[in-house]
Amino acid sequence: MRTIWDISPRLHPATPVFPGDTPFQVLWNERINDGGCANVSTIHMSPHAGAHVDAPMHLDSKACDIASLRLETFIGRARVVDLSEREGDASPITIDEMPDGPLPARLLLKTRKSLPEGWCTDYRPLAPAMIRELHERGVVLIGIDAPSVDPAESRDLPAHRTALVHDMLILENLDFRDVEGGDYELIALPLRLEGVEASPVRAVLRSWIR
Repeated sequence: MRTIWDISPRLHPATPVFPGDTPFQVLWNERINDGGCANVSTIHMSPHAGAHVDAPMHLDSKACDIASLRLETFIGRARVVDLSEREGDASPITIDEMPDGPLPARLLLKTRKSLPEGWCTDYRPLAPAMIRELHERGVVLIGIDAPSVDPAESRDLPAHRTALVHDMLILENLDFRDVEGGDYELIALPLRLEGVEASPVRAVLRSWIR
């Protein structure tokens, strides 16, 4: 049986969210312990909480929503590049740190050996020039264990916008603590949410069979 690595952090009320976003919350409509016939809950949360993917609609109101994305993008060979030796360094990740030679269509960047307990700003964003170069090398999906591919204080979001221009998608808030660098199969499907700009994903890696 192929090994599976769960790279989705748990969602709970203490899950860090961007300041001002809706935190994860569970409300109970009915509970067995209170005399109900079943446990029935309502979930409130930002679609950017935890492991998630942004749709083009995130930055362009006229662009496609999450429900319209091609699922093929989220399933297939991926390469994890381990950059965790520079954990705590907030300098942008550049193309010089990427491996030479052909790359699979999905590139995953491990920048940490641990998960922050709260909202953090000391993560490494992506240099827009790197995104352009990865596009030229055939990459269509970039995943990262940071809360954003742009600096925490950024309002113009240059990395997000560069990805948008080149039809590339971004997975954020992944958990690579138990994953080494190398090639895997990625499965990270978004929910089919119509008219929504992002979606949580249950992202997993499976050992790659050549």
